Amino acid sequence: MCSAGDALRDAAPVMIGYTTLGLAAGTLLAAVGLDWWWAPLWSVVIYSGTMQMLLVPLAGAGEPLAAIAASTLFVSGRHVFYGLSFPLSRVRGPALARLYAIHAITDEVYALLASKDQRAMSGRYVLCVEALSQSSWIVGTTSGALIGTALARMVGERIELLGFVLTALFVVLVIENWRTHPDTTVLAVGVGAGAVGLLVGGSAALLSALGVLTLGLIAVYSVRRRRTEREETPPC
Repeated sequence: MCSAGDALRDAAPVMIGYTTLGLAAGTLLAAVGLDWWWAPLWSVVIYSGTMQMLLVPLAGAGEPLAAIAASTLFVSGRHVFYGLSFPLSRVRGPALARLYAIHAITDEVYALLASKDQRAMSGRYVLCVEALSQSSWIVGTTSGALIGTALARMVGERIELLGFVLTALFVVLVIENWRTHPDTTVLAVGVGAGAVGLLVGGSAALLSALGVLTLGLIAVYSVRRRRTEREETPPC
């Protein structure tokens, strides 16, 4: 069975990435004028990198809780399905441990665990990987928030210029995704969803864009699936 030492070795790449990304998330939080202690609090309770990034401008702008909750469902709803499938099959300890296994599963952790031999994976190993990964995220976001707060004292209102980190992050993610999976149709759906969000504006901008994006991707998937089924069906 995999040990705690194995968990540290396997989780190291995720920890490095989470610490680095967490620094950007924490700095963004300070850039919109929120107190630094929101960073560790959100990192413990929410623990979703993308949603924490989006939550900062939403909370800073005073968006309604209903809009924030709906946005969270669109962005991070997949984590529920991650947690209900894989970790619970290996974690057989107390209910609290199983609940944490569901809470702490993220895209990167799921990908890491899914690549391993599940038969050789103990519940302790799964929990150690998750705890190490979340700890690195907490350290990163808290450090970023403290650094951002210190910078705010030195540069004053100009700290808002650091808000570019969110846009820069998603630009890099789009470029990397395009290099790996170039898909003009999906790109067009994303651009169209963004345009809808800009047209709607206000507190409904993000929710509108996410809704259009979701419907568009479902439509693309449905069309491609039917096309594949027709191609695979032999003629009579």
